This record gives sequence, structure tokens and C-alpha cells, in this order.
Amino acid sequence: MFTFEDFAGQSAHLAQLQRDFSRHAFVHAYLFAGPRGTGKRSVARLCAMAALCRGEGEKPCGQCGPCRRVLGGTHPDVHTVLPEKDKKWISVGVMRELLETVSVKSFEDGVKVILIPEAERMNAAAQNCLLKTLEEPPQDTVFFLITDQPAALLPTVVSRCRVVRFHPLDIEAAAARLVALGQSEQTARARAQMAEGCVGQALEVDDAQLAMRRDLTRDVFSIRRAGDVLAVVNAYKEDKGRQAQTLDALEAAVRDILLAQAGRSSLDGAGYAQQAQDYARSVPLSGGLALMREVTRARMMCESNVAFASAFEAVLLKISEEYAKWPW
Repeated sequence: MFTFEDFAGQSAHLAQLQRDFSRHAFVHAYLFAGPRGTGKRSVARLCAMAALCRGEGEKPCGQCGPCRRVLGGTHPDVHTVLPEKDKKWISVGVMRELLETVSVKSFEDGVKVILIPEAERMNAAAQNCLLKTLEEPPQDTVFFLITDQPAALLPTVVSRCRVVRFHPLDIEAAAARLVALGQSEQTARARAQMAEGCVGQALEVDDAQLAMRRDLTRDVFSIRRAGDVLAVVNAYKEDKGRQAQTLDALEAAVRDILLAQAGRSSLDGAGYAQQAQDYARSVPLSGGLALMREVTRARMMCESNVAFASAFEAVLLKISEEYAKWPW
């Protein structure tokens, strides 16, 4: 079982949350906002456990009946709001149905907890329906609105919540967390860097994604002359399902190269091919910035239905141009 301490560094409010929920001193609604994979859902579940826990000592104990039921997703007073099957949005009908259950007395004579794990999926009507309840909250009920897109929520809804922001860890801390969770020390830093310090996302990174990062940066940063470009373009243009991933991975690589060129971080152990490290050392920051502009332009070209091969070729030509300017 996770504890609040397991998420240290991801929010400045964790200790306060644990105290408030252990003492039943919480407010009626919280907005947990931050990038995906920063522990928002897990901390909301810990808060629910602390509020419902009947164990002795520090809460949540993780051992009593309510704690086990929350962990198992079977507690009758913990409700999760999701879109209807095959629907993208949480509709006003779903919200009204939920709010009817809120008005009923709790099953276990305790707190009722409402989890909305993708709050940005509430349409405007559903948000306005929820707003009426947030303005006049029922007793012993707490709402958790959880999102990585807080701007998608109505300002009036946000204003009725206590906002708790979650943040990624720095790469070294995220890698250490991954090792503690059983990940290989050899790949933990690469996974952490690929997920930009978001531990939850890093746990989803598989070996195929690591191999793609290594192979892509090997192929791309091996280009020294314009004549090298066509073979690399041909190798990547056929797999249409991987084209968006290719640009995402390349953009992340160029960002990390920029940080290395600026002396802010190292590419060692980050899962990149040696060729990417050579580029970071051989080309100055101005060259990295020019390459990032080209990657951004390539993404815009693809979004405007320009062929992937043309956009990708422009990026690779920029790499060869930058190499031509500097000794290597």
C-alpha cells in the first residue's frame, strides 16, 4: 500500500492533507491539478482512506475494513464518476445520478467521497449541475476533482474548491522512486527522463519505447550530410502509426539536448544513443535552438496535413546544416 510519504516532493500540501483528513477537518471540495502521473489519484484515494479509517494510530492504517474496501474499490461510500460507456464526456445525466446518491445517508455511517478522476471530461452542463452542489455542499461529503487540464474547468467550479497542485519530481528523485518500486537501476533514469519526472508515466514506459528512443536518436543524429537524409526518412515514413510518436520522441530528445547544452542536465543514462550525446557536445546552444524551431515547425506542418516525410526531412536537413557549421 502507498503512503503519503511515498509522494513526498510532488505537492507541498501532503502533510496538511493527511492531518486534515485524519482529523476530519477537511473542506467539502478539492481540485488536484498537475501533469499526468504525479500521484493525484493515489493521494485522493489515501485521503479517502484516512477519512474512513477506523484503525488506531496514524491514518490511514491500511488494515481495517474501510481501508481495505477503499483499496479494493468496493467501499459503498466512495463513488467514482466516469463518462458513460463509449462516451467521451461526463454528461449532466451522469452528474445528476451521482448527486442523487450524495443526498442519501452513507452506508457505513461515515463520510461520502466523490472521485472525479478526469474532471476535464465534464461538459459545461455537468459542471454547472455540480456547481449547485458545491455551493451548498451536503454534510460529511467530500469531492475530489482530479485533472491535468484545470483550464478546462469553469472558473466558478474552481473557485469552490481548494486547489492542490502536483508536480513532477526531478529526474534523479524520480529514478530513485522507480528503483524503490522495483524497477531496474539500469533503466530507471531513462524511464524517469522519458516521463519528465512523472513517476506514474514512467511506470508505463516499456522496453519497446526505450528501444525506439535509442534507435531514433541513433539514426537521426548520425546524419552528417544532406545525402544521409533520404535513407533515414524512408526508414520512418512507412510506419504511419509511429509517425506521431517519432515527432514526440524527437521533440523530447531535442529538449533534453538543449538542457545539456545549457549545462542544466546530463544525457548520461537517459536512454539516448551516443550520437545524440555527440550532437549535444559538438553543436552549441544556438544550433539546438534552431533544431527545436524546426521540430516545432514540422509538427505544425503535420497538423496542416503536410506529408510526414516532408516535415521529417526538413528536421533532418537542419541537423546536417548545424553539423556543417561546427567541427566534429
